Amino acid sequence: MESFVVRKTIRLKAEPSEVWNALTNPDKTKHYFFNCEVFSDWEVGSTILFTGRMFLIKKIELKGQIVKFEPNKLLQYTLQNEDDPDNFSTVTDELTYENGETILSITDDVGQGEGAEDRYNRSEKGWDSILKGLKEVVEGS
Repeated sequence: MESFVVRKTIRLKAEPSEVWNALTNPDKTKHYFFNCEVFSDWEVGSTILFTGRMFLIKKIELKGQIVKFEPNKLLQYTLQNEDDPDNFSTVTDELTYENGETILSITDDVGQGEGAEDRYNRSEKGWDSILKGLKEVVEGS
C-alpha cells in the first residue's frame, strides 16, 4: 500500500534558535500556522496541541504527542484532527545551519489507505502557506 509523505525545505536567514522559537512559541505560531497557537511542555511523550480559529471562524484543534525533541535541531510529533480521526500524520522538523542560514526540512507522513491522497494534497498546500508565513515571521519581512 502506498504511503503519502509531504517533503518541504526552506532556507531562512536566521540562527537555528530563532527558527526553533518560531516553531515552539504560541505567540509566533498564531501568525503563520492558520491562526493556531501551539502548546506543549516539550518533553518526549507529552501532548502537543495546536488550537485556534481558521479564518477567525472555524475552530481548529489538532492534538498529538511529542515523539522526538532536540532543541534547535529536531522536533517530531504526531497530529490528529479531533473532528476527523482518520486525519492523522507524523510531522518531523529538522534544522541544520549552513552559511549563515537555517535550513528547515519538514516531512509530514499522512499515512496510507483511504483518504491518504486527499490528506497529502491538503497537507502539501498547507505547508506551502505555513512556510511562507514562517519565513515572514522569522525574517521580519
